[in-house]
Amino acid sequence: MTNKIFNPRWALCCTLILLCVTSIADAADWGSLKGRFVVDGKPADPPPLVVDKDPVCIEKKPTNNALVLGKDNALVNAVVYLRVPRPGDIAIHPEYEADLKNPVVLDNKGCEFQPHITLVRVGQTLEVTNSDPTGHNTNISIFGFNPVVPANAKIDVKASKDAPIPSPVRCNIHPFMLGHILAQKHPYMAVTGDDGSFEIKNLPAGKQEIQLWHEMAGYLKDVASKGGKADRQGRLNVTIAANQTLDLGDIKVPAALLKAK
Repeated sequence: MTNKIFNPRWALCCTLILLCVTSIADAADWGSLKGRFVVDGKPADPPPLVVDKDPVCIEKKPTNNALVLGKDNALVNAVVYLRVPRPGDIAIHPEYEADLKNPVVLDNKGCEFQPHITLVRVGQTLEVTNSDPTGHNTNISIFGFNPVVPANAKIDVKASKDAPIPSPVRCNIHPFMLGHILAQKHPYMAVTGDDGSFEIKNLPAGKQEIQLWHEMAGYLKDVASKGGKADRQGRLNVTIAANQTLDLGDIKVPAALLKAK
């Protein structure tokens, strides 16, 4: 009779193999998420920028883009992204593999940061350009990046780390210039366009936690949608069905949340 001895190392190895196989199987299913942000009520206008230095910027007349509304009170520049608790990784759909090879452009143009909200993945190149005929200092503290970008020039920086919320981008030469950058290890993030809408494609199917954020409010707490109500940290639990798109419909943001800081 063979004497069977329990080997904990063998059991651990089998468990890890099973987890890997399960993870690969789960990652084979993908779904999408979309919605539209609208402001409920009339928010106060953000204060005008004080542009009192540099003739170029005075001529360009940059505006305060902290709060931009589109047609029918659509909320522009709201940010939606997948929240992945640390530690832990998330499966990445193959269509996003090429993203890391393509740079993301952040331009100093018209004495504004364009786009106002920049999305970049960790490991991706951020191409900081300056289309203005005057120098700009582009300060992205999250990456330890703080050079003067000469007129009509560009400087590349690698997105070296992520952050739980969008980080500010500033110009120390022109203190009225302000933008934000969201760096994540995954591609599942979006910024609303002129109509307030967004779509994130090919998310891993299953239960996910989504973060909602806007420059004026920070966390978009307690906002309601077809997918339920976000909590006080602007987090919304959703279930992504395989091969389907979850439509959150109109996500209503109370005007009182959008206050100048």
